[in-house]
Formats: sequence, structure tokens, C-alpha cells
Amino acid sequence: MTAALFLLFGLLLVAGMPVAFALAASGFSFLLILNGSGALAALPTIAYDSLNSFTFTAIPLYILMANVLIQSEIGRDLYRMIQDWVGHWPGGLAIATVLFCAGFSAISGSSVATAATVGMLSIPEMLRAGYDRRFVFGLVAAGGTLGILIPPSLFMILYAALTDESAGKLFIAGVVPGLLLTVLFLAYAVFFSWRRGYRGGERASWQRRFTSTRRALWGASLPVIVVGGIYTGAFTATEAAAVGALLSLVLAALLGRLTGPAIRQILLDTVKTTSMIFLIIVAAILFGHVVTLLKLPQVMITALAVSGVGPLTFILAVCMIFLFLGDFLEVVSITLITLPIIYPVLKTMQIDPIWFAVIMTIMMEFALITPPVGLNLFVISGLQPGTTWEEVFRGTLPFMILMAIALALVIAFPPLSTWLPRYVR
Repeated sequence: MTAALFLLFGLLLVAGMPVAFALAASGFSFLLILNGSGALAALPTIAYDSLNSFTFTAIPLYILMANVLIQSEIGRDLYRMIQDWVGHWPGGLAIATVLFCAGFSAISGSSVATAATVGMLSIPEMLRAGYDRRFVFGLVAAGGTLGILIPPSLFMILYAALTDESAGKLFIAGVVPGLLLTVLFLAYAVFFSWRRGYRGGERASWQRRFTSTRRALWGASLPVIVVGGIYTGAFTATEAAAVGALLSLVLAALLGRLTGPAIRQILLDTVKTTSMIFLIIVAAILFGHVVTLLKLPQVMITALAVSGVGPLTFILAVCMIFLFLGDFLEVVSITLITLPIIYPVLKTMQIDPIWFAVIMTIMMEFALITPPVGLNLFVISGLQPGTTWEEVFRGTLPFMILMAIALALVIAFPPLSTWLPRYVR
């Protein structure tokens, strides 16, 4: 019956039904088969329990913060500051783009928001400077994935809500791997620019640098306040979302950039994105509830115990599953379908869930840039007229190799992701 459930879900996806409705329809159909008329009574309870988590309140708050930064053009100020300092180096625009991806990731917590914001600002600049189109698109699409690895991360919040792990420790666990991947992207950007002979632009004057730095200073302080507050114990990860959202609103107001139309667009975009994520959460938990009734987690644990598979083999097998699912599902759906099944296995095999969270995050980064459902591919292709997602995907291939290297290092050296969280109180 489990195979039939996944078959129905797959057929609904192939038929073009949105992921949330495909999950809900297939899950509820089998809930009717299993519970009969009791399924109708269980449905509102499952939906309520799906979202009845204090941790989930951070999701709309981080989305609100990201939209405020986009609409108020605080992100644009950050990019100009970075460009003024490194834009004259060989490959300076590529370097500035990677650094901006990392910096904005530390503010938004969203890969799609990071890719969209960075892409709007950097793609026209780099194309005008003569950079290769595929390289530009791949750099921004892959750089945008840093949004769910460098804290604060919406994915880490979701992971924490589903597993009861500390969101603060999950955030801190992503710091070193996030910096590692940023360095790998920077190294490739410098190497590619050097091979192609891309020269830097005109050196900015010191006055211009200090002016742009002063304009971007308050925006750059947001990630320091958010992550620093979590690290020092001043507030929890959920409270940090409220602090970040409030500070972004105050900052945008003080800069005189919160006009009526801007506020309307901020609220509209926040409601749209939050509603989409929460609808998928409810549908996926309904689907996962049915999977649990069919005893799939128990079967997996029993099969692993009998087969004698070691932790490393299990991790590699799960990575392959994530890579496959990332071809036709987006991050939230993959997480909500698989994590409730995998997490009990982690506990049974004594695998550190904080370490696994970082591994899973990197795999979700792959899902964001693998067709046909990679959201970042469509975001970037939509920013530049005449660009197809196939062209963007080909540009991401070198960066996928770098992501695979980072994944291998995290798996081979667990302290990269577990050392720093040990000091979080």
C-alpha cells in the first residue's frame, strides 16, 4: 500500500498538480482508505497540529525581514559597498557577487530571496562588463543557495520544528560550512576570471568607499545582531526573527524608504510566501501521517538493523535519495516528507542530528539548482530576458562540483559542523 501511495503522489505531480495539493490529495485519499469516515474528523486536528509550533512563527518574520530589505533597497546599498571595496580587483565583480550572496544570506535566511536580490543587482553589471553569461547565471544561482546554510536559515528553523533540536545550535552549525562553501566559490570565481582575463573596474576613491560603507553600515549590522544575539544567549532563534524584522522595519523607516506602495508590496509578498510554505507544511505532514500509519519508519529501522548498515553508508544512501527527490520536489516538501521518517533512524544509529542537519542542508542546496523544479534556476532565468533555465543550469555545474567537495569535507570531518555549536548555551 505504501508503494501505491507514492505512485498516486507521483502521478498527480506528473499531471501538473501543485506539490501541496498533490500531497494533500494522495495523503487524504489513503487516510480515507485506512480510517474510513474518521479521516474527516482527523483532518482538522492534523492541520492544526501541523502549524501549532512556536518555532514556526519565525518563518513569516524572516520572510518579512527579507522583503523589507528588498523593497527598501538596503540590499542594494550592501552590494554597492562591497563593489566599491573589491570591484577594482581582477574579477572584482564576481568576487563582490559571491561576498554579497554570503552577506545577504546572513540577513534573509532564504535562498530564493538571496538569488533574486543579488541577481537583480549583479547580473546586469557583470554582463555589461563582458563576463560569460553561463558563468554569471551559475554564480548567482549557486551563490543564492548559501541562503539556507549561512544563519539565519529558514530551512534550519523547519528542521528544528520537526525534530525539537535547538534552532540556535543548528544556526551556529552552519557557520563554518557556510564560510567554507563561500571560500570555494570565491576561489573558483577568481580562477575563472583570471583565466578569462576579466579585469577589475575603476578603483573607487576612499571618500566613495567610506560613503557607501556608512550607507550600508546599518544593514550590515543586522546579521551581527541576529546571530550574535543567538550565540550570546540574548534571545532564542525564534525571538531573533522578531528582532531582525523589527530592526529592518525601523531602519527602512529611518532611511525614509517605507512608502505606502512599498509597505503594501512587502506585506503582500510576505503573505503570499508564508501561505505557500504553510500550505505545503500542512499537506506534507498529512502525507507523513499516512506514511507513519503504514509503518514505513518502523520497516526502515528494522531493515537497517537486520542489514547491519553502518552510519556512513546510511548517510550516503540518504544523500542519494535527497539528490533524486530534488529533481521533482522543492525543499520544504522534501524535508516534510522525509525527515519524520529519517530522524528516528538517526537516533537509533546514534548519528548526531546537528551534523546531519548540515549535510541535509547542503543536499537541499542541490535541490534548488537541479531541474526541473530548482527554484533558483527559474528565479535567475526570469531576471534576464531571453534566458532559459537550461542555460542557467549549465552555468551551475562547476559550482555543483564545489558543493560536492564541501559536502564530502563535512561528512569526512564532522567537527566542521559540530565544533562551534558545543559552545552555544
